Amino acid sequence: MTPDTVNLIAELEQRISELSVALELVTEDRDNLRDAGNSLMTELDLCRATLTQAHSDISRLRVWLAQGAEL
Repeated sequence: MTPDTVNLIAELEQRISELSVALELVTEDRDNLRDAGNSLMTELDLCRATLTQAHSDISRLRVWLAQGAEL
C-alpha cells in the first residue's frame, strides 16, 4: 500500500469512529425525546379526564341552579 492509501484508510476509520459516536448521541436523544413524549401523552390524557369531569360537574351545577337551588 502506498502512504496515501494508508492515510486515506486512517482518515476514513477516524470518520467512521466520529460518525459512530454521533449516531450514539442522536439515538440517545431520540430515546429521551420518545420517553418525554410518552410522559406528555399520559399527562394529556389525565388533563383530558379532569376536564371531562369538570365539564360534567359544571353541567350538573347549571341544571341544579336552573331548578332554583341556591349555593
